[in-house]
Amino acid sequence: MLLERLVNHHSDSELVYRVQAGETEAWNEIDRRYRPVLLRFLARYTFCTHQAEELAQQALIRGFEMIGQLESGEKLVGWLHRIASRMAAAEGRKRRMASLDAEEIAEPAVEFADETQRREERDHIWKIARQELSTEEYEILQLRYREDFDIATIAARIGKKEGAVRVQLHRARKKLLPLFTEKFADESAH
Repeated sequence: MLLERLVNHHSDSELVYRVQAGETEAWNEIDRRYRPVLLRFLARYTFCTHQAEELAQQALIRGFEMIGQLESGEKLVGWLHRIASRMAAAEGRKRRMASLDAEEIAEPAVEFADETQRREERDHIWKIARQELSTEEYEILQLRYREDFDIATIAARIGKKEGAVRVQLHRARKKLLPLFTEKFADESAH
């Protein structure tokens, strides 16, 4: 009981240091702190408690195996979220591929001109964003609008506070608005 109270008072960085130094018992506290966080995070992607639990377990195992790669100063929770989100994405890709393999496609999908045009416009917009924004602004914009992550998830993933993510997202949109206003005004004039 006393040992448990002492372990609970360690910061994340202290626990990481202890695990990196070979004290594997410290990982139990990391697991206790962040398993529920990862479960909530993964439940958004899987919509299945059992699958979220399985992915959280795999992410924690992977985190333990890779703990030596965690750089000092990097936030543990953000690092664990990145591991978990990559695992969830890989699982989603596997499931999509399995469902495509299971389907028999009689004829190739037909893509209409307006769909192609819409995709080209979207790709062009992302290309402009990539050119005009910083790497971090672009990543935040992609996570919000391509991946449909909420602000809390983005903040955890990149290791920043939610307020900072909101500010960067606002500034990125503000930078892009005049560029897109000009682009679409020029196109409508033709």
